[in-house]
Amino acid sequence: MKAMQYTIIALVFVILVSSSEFVLGKYKNSLLNELRMTEQSQLSSRALVLQSVIDRNFNLMVSLEAYVSSNYLQNNDQEVLNYIASLYLGAQASALNLLIAPKGIVKDVFPLKGNESIMNWDLLNDPRPNVQQQIVNALTTKRMTMDGPFKLLQGMDGLIARKAIYQNGEFWGFVSVGVDVDQLLAEAGIKNGDPRNDRLAIRNPGQPAFFGDDSVFQEWHMKANIELADHNWELGALPPNSAVESIKQQILVTRASFITILVLGLLFFLYMLRQRDTLSKAVNERTQELQLANEDLTAVNEELLAGQQELQESTKRLMESEQMLSYLAYHDVLTGIHNRTYFQMVLKEQIVYNEISHTSLAVLFFDLDNFKMINDSHGHHMGDLMLREVVNRIQQSELSYHTFARFGGDEFAILLEDCADEKDVRDFCEQLMEILKPPCLLLGRAFFISASIGIVQYPYGGLTWESLLKNADIAMYMAKKESGSSYSFFDKQMAMNSVSKLEMGNHLRQSMDRNELEIVYQPQIDCQLGKVIGVEALLRWNHTTKGYISPSEFIPIAEEMGFIVAIGEWVMRGACQQMKDWHNMLQEPLTVSVNLSVKQLNDERFVDKVIQILEETGLEAKYLEIEITENVAMRDDQLEALGRLRKLGIAISVDDFGTHYSSLSYLKRFPVTKIKLDQSFVRGVQTDDKDRAMIKAIISVAKSFQLQIIAEGVETEEQARFLVANGCSQIQGYYFFQPMSADQTQVTLQMSMQSKLDFMNRI
Repeated sequence: MKAMQYTIIALVFVILVSSSEFVLGKYKNSLLNELRMTEQSQLSSRALVLQSVIDRNFNLMVSLEAYVSSNYLQNNDQEVLNYIASLYLGAQASALNLLIAPKGIVKDVFPLKGNESIMNWDLLNDPRPNVQQQIVNALTTKRMTMDGPFKLLQGMDGLIARKAIYQNGEFWGFVSVGVDVDQLLAEAGIKNGDPRNDRLAIRNPGQPAFFGDDSVFQEWHMKANIELADHNWELGALPPNSAVESIKQQILVTRASFITILVLGLLFFLYMLRQRDTLSKAVNERTQELQLANEDLTAVNEELLAGQQELQESTKRLMESEQMLSYLAYHDVLTGIHNRTYFQMVLKEQIVYNEISHTSLAVLFFDLDNFKMINDSHGHHMGDLMLREVVNRIQQSELSYHTFARFGGDEFAILLEDCADEKDVRDFCEQLMEILKPPCLLLGRAFFISASIGIVQYPYGGLTWESLLKNADIAMYMAKKESGSSYSFFDKQMAMNSVSKLEMGNHLRQSMDRNELEIVYQPQIDCQLGKVIGVEALLRWNHTTKGYISPSEFIPIAEEMGFIVAIGEWVMRGACQQMKDWHNMLQEPLTVSVNLSVKQLNDERFVDKVIQILEETGLEAKYLEIEITENVAMRDDQLEALGRLRKLGIAISVDDFGTHYSSLSYLKRFPVTKIKLDQSFVRGVQTDDKDRAMIKAIISVAKSFQLQIIAEGVETEEQARFLVANGCSQIQGYYFFQPMSADQTQVTLQMSMQSKLDFMNRI
């Protein structure tokens, strides 16, 4: 009987142990599945971020293809590099390069720095098999193809998107966008050295992983796909070891607890068999043991609840990720304030609200004066710090506004509500400029901030959000044009002026074809030698209907619209040819001075163009002088171009010298050979002691630097006599000659100037 009892007890024990192992196995699998779901959710989120970064970079292909198809293929490629640069910088992407390859040969690349090795590279004859395969796919499918990562000619691993362009059904060439894979992964938050990526790997299907350990794909892993143009990437990840070990430890503790309960129950039952006389006491002890077991079960239940809570937290993290994406869609990444998209949305809503409630609003559009100079001189990092400082000052001020947003670059917009009184808007602008007025300390350096503000009021300045923003931009341009550090209210005259400016730009674009541009020459005289030593070539525009238009009106428009380069090249070629013709007729050769726009120095082929002009016209380089304006801040590559011109023998003079703060800096940094004394000092010779003292000081500086000096704008004999008496014998101005045509200048060069130089006998 006892043997049967023990057999039954043993059988029950085995059944209970087996059942517990089955339940624990199910429980363990459920925990592992929950862990896998959580990790799979995180992996999907990271894959979404990486997909977004890839799409943002390769969306540049659409704009680049459209530009090439509509402009480049129509023989309008003068501004191709400017466009590629604006497309590249405006997208704020991490692309390695944008390139255009007519007939498969790389001709246009931006940025050039770091991509020199692929200039003029023949893609159709590229020796790399994978590149050839991609070329064949691009030509066959006529769609965008992607290949990578693989080793690029620049030395890094890259991902290349390429598309074939066809013109009239015939293959024309390729457009490509290249991305540095390391930089792409870093932008997506995936980079080597990050502990979160230790158990993450990325590969092309069927190939070894190019990021992370390939063994990840051989184990129990989660997987997510990244869709490229013609294939996918696989992302694999393993759950953290700590989480897996935690589950194992939890199961081990539960198993030990359960077995302990079984052993205790078995001992208790045996005790009952042996101690029948103490049944009542045993029942009480059994009751207590069951209470303990219930507590253990309660603990297990609490652990299950904790697992459920962890799942809820994972769901919460996903919601937070969605909120973050929504935040980025309406906020500026650099400064944290709202962006252009949010401002436009709010402005639309406020216009509707104002139509219903008959209230008023105003839009202030402003940018920072001379911000580009700070970016070019001190780097974009310093510019970013200044933008953050501007935003911080406005946010911490007591200004009352509805919405404040950054539109991009150094452009900002502020929306004011309930501001029907123009005086309130003026007071707001005055307070805003006062907030920006104190010096800004950035990395130990002091900078002064000022802004030009354009103001438009609803409904007088426009009825739609588009017209309000456009007119505010026009008003800001007028404020900047007047003086900077000011504000201007929009009126209809501004819009008319803007249209007039656009019409003038269109007419100016056609002026060379219509032969409306003229070159006039103003002789330069050396009073000590008593003869003409050179001429300055000046540009004039004889409009077919408006007559002569002042250079001060059309030169800024030409620079702003980008065709000052073509006009400047035309002036230089014409002036050099004319001077060469005079050399063939005159006994003593003269020099010709040509004004240079800083836009021309932005052309990397400018020096080569000058060399070509000299070769075509036959004029020696020593008889050409290039004038640069002192108030232009130049980059290192532009200074290098001036240095190359000087090595050719071309003279470099500084126009308007002494009127700006950087005068001595120009003499130190630039390869200057001559300075031109500004006419604003010359006019004051007869009346202003300070102007006379300034002239003497500038002449002394020129002699100290062993530079030539010439005074412009000399109109009276007294001015000429003072200049010569103080060491400036080279003079240009109406006292001798006004600007004149080439034929008139040729006659003048053969005239005697004795009557104009009689004052020399009285010095």
